[in-house]
Amino acid sequence: MRDARGRGSKRVIRRWFCCLIVLSLPRIATCQAAATDSPDFDAVAQIGARAQPVRFHFSCSENDGPNLTGVLSVKLETLQYEQLRPVFNFDPFEGPDAHAGALSDLRSSGASGAAENRFTASGSAIEGNGAMAFALEIDASRREPGPLRKLAAVLRPLLDGPAKLVWHQGNAAKSAAPLIATLELSRTEAATLRDVLTPCMRGR
Repeated sequence: MRDARGRGSKRVIRRWFCCLIVLSLPRIATCQAAATDSPDFDAVAQIGARAQPVRFHFSCSENDGPNLTGVLSVKLETLQYEQLRPVFNFDPFEGPDAHAGALSDLRSSGASGAAENRFTASGSAIEGNGAMAFALEIDASRREPGPLRKLAAVLRPLLDGPAKLVWHQGNAAKSAAPLIATLELSRTEAATLRDVLTPCMRGR
């Protein structure tokens, strides 16, 4: 109980600190609310004939007052991505101003149906398990109904397992092979994901 109270106190302190920054600097972007995160789901991607380990991660955070903005997101981490540079160009996807375009196609299917749409992903290099990975992320603010509805529609079939998500990531290098990552969820894994994402799905 002591550890749980300590963690809760730290979260409250961080939230108030974030709000104080927003109130004192009104021109900066609003803070992002603390997210409820899924466990990492390991999967495999194909780039041409090459198999590559990847990891999927999902999150949903709540709107909490005028200064904390909720976000729905799905992230694809390509492990040891430096080894893939000869066959996949990650550079145009890096940063919030990534200029690669809408090259991310998400296709989902589950017990409740199927959905597909195209998105623009932005990415960054991160450290994971002692090696560098490249994380591509698609997200939507909960204060922007259009983008949120679009992403929620594609993720909703994953909440009723068994389910599958295929992330078809076009290569920014002309005529080069895409990265195609496939995640398969059992009923139990889908139920775990449902607990995480349901707050972002209400009314969508």
